[in-house]
Amino acid sequence: MSGRSTASAEELASELLALKKASGLSFAQLGEKTHYAKSSWERWVNGKQFPPRAAVESIARLDGKDPAVLLALWDRADEERASADEASDGASGEAPVPAPAQDAAPARPGRRRALWISAVAGLLVAAAVAVAAVMFSGEEPESRPTHPVQVAGPATGCTGTACEGRDPKKMNCGADAVTERTGSIPKDLVIELRYSKACQAAWGRISFAQIGATVVVNNSDGAAQADVVHYDRDVYTPLIAAPDDGSVWVCAALPKDGPRSCTGRFIPSEEK
Repeated sequence: MSGRSTASAEELASELLALKKASGLSFAQLGEKTHYAKSSWERWVNGKQFPPRAAVESIARLDGKDPAVLLALWDRADEERASADEASDGASGEAPVPAPAQDAAPARPGRRRALWISAVAGLLVAAAVAVAAVMFSGEEPESRPTHPVQVAGPATGCTGTACEGRDPKKMNCGADAVTERTGSIPKDLVIELRYSKACQAAWGRISFAQIGATVVVNNSDGAAQADVVHYDRDVYTPLIAAPDDGSVWVCAALPKDGPRSCTGRFIPSEEK
């Protein structure tokens, strides 16, 4: 599987295999019905490669099932894979080697040894000078308190109520965003509540929707932001404040007073 395998990714592969078996379709037939190559389905179903979100959506809809649960599993697996990759990169402590450096001719052994000896000698001299200064001064080395390193979060363009009505992408609120709640109007669209802890804000998003479908994000303070699908098949709302002690939720509706559905409420303080 491309990237790093996680428990959720393996669970997703098992669900895809179960759906394929239940459909009774061969890989070739599955490819024809979903417009993905049969070789791609073979890799996704057997856990050799992580599937795209749209492919998961397409197989879930083959027998009229609500894809929201499967898509939520895909989101969780995708986040776990990203976290695993970041943890691995941080543990390795290795910086990427620039391409010119990779292509450069290796230094001669004698030169490398000389440079290494010079560096070690310089460190030893510096250490000796520091020790001598302390010994002859008659003073104890200064004991400085240590402070925990503060890891900065993503740089955002707004926080809380200052985010009201602004674009989540332009405010960089998507840097740490998580899909906290999902819903759907079966066979018509998928609803997502997106939340950014760094921005203390949320927004709504609908996918696989027809032109004219609407999405609205609400909070318990009575504020709301909305948008309509004007073209393509997806759209997201402007930001709305999501305070820790309040709640936010998303609703969507089909065109011409069609069916309407909402996600569950998300309360940030209860998720910590």
